[in-house]
Amino acid sequence: MVLATQAGHVLHQFPYSERLLSRSAEGWALFAPDWRPTSAPQPGGELDPPIQTAVNFSFTPIELDYPDPFGFTVVLMEEDGHRISLTEAFTR
Repeated sequence: MVLATQAGHVLHQFPYSERLLSRSAEGWALFAPDWRPTSAPQPGGELDPPIQTAVNFSFTPIELDYPDPFGFTVVLMEEDGHRISLTEAFTR
């Protein structure tokens, strides 16, 4: 999780692994998180490039005459060379 302002960001990490709970005959699997110890919040912590780009675009003033600000951010990130794959939840 990232808390970002124009002055900078703080990275909060909540590491986990997945624990298999069950698997159906059709191949579906049910997992539960197995939480590991967290580290201290990291001011200015290193972000994955697409996340860093999204944070940067969040505070870049632009003239926005676009009906979907989220979609516009995706376009900017793709123009910057990032491959974006939206889940079905974002396409509604």
